[in-house]
Amino acid sequence: MACMMKRKFDKYWEEIHGIMGVAAILDPRYKLDGLEYKFSRICEDPNECTRKVERIKQACYELLHEYQKNTSNSSNMSMESTQELRVNTDDDDDVGYQLYIRQKKKKKCSFVKTEFDHYVEEDVHPLTPDFDILAWWKVNGVRFPTLQKIARDIFAIPVSTVASESSFSTSGRIIATHRGSLHEDTVEALMCNQNWLWAEYYKRGGKPDYQTANEDDDAFYELTEE
Repeated sequence: MACMMKRKFDKYWEEIHGIMGVAAILDPRYKLDGLEYKFSRICEDPNECTRKVERIKQACYELLHEYQKNTSNSSNMSMESTQELRVNTDDDDDVGYQLYIRQKKKKKCSFVKTEFDHYVEEDVHPLTPDFDILAWWKVNGVRFPTLQKIARDIFAIPVSTVASESSFSTSGRIIATHRGSLHEDTVEALMCNQNWLWAEYYKRGGKPDYQTANEDDDAFYELTEE
């Protein structure tokens, strides 16, 4: 069983550890320093540690580029429509030339890279127990607008799917064939009551046996249906 669990963990870890690395970099208490420290303790080979850090760092640059490109496209569309109307109305060649220069500067702009570099070059935030990372990004979003958008999306991803899978399993046991017409409020009440009852059982030192409880429920409903 343990070997099967480890294989499953390794499978998903290969797919998501890059995003988790990005999340660690976007934590101002760790940034690249925290990532390098953790990998140095995991990897025996320093070169492998460097490759892993660079891979996640490259993922940050790619995300920045993608987010910045989407932002630039939306702003360019609105600006170009306004500028085009002005050029057509005034028929002024100087206005068209100014638009051309502005677009050329944007192509040369390295805003995405410098924003990330400025962020990682700053000192890390002290490790305090009451640190609120969402509040920090809300305040510092003015300085790092693109990184703020990435942090908003990254930190919204649940770390584990255990809670959602457990909810689906619990609801599947409640909404069975003999309970197919239950109202959604009734289902919610049953699920909450189950959690509260098991919580009280835990406080008394008991160890809930969900499998036995579910089998008892099924047996009870089979008897009532007969």
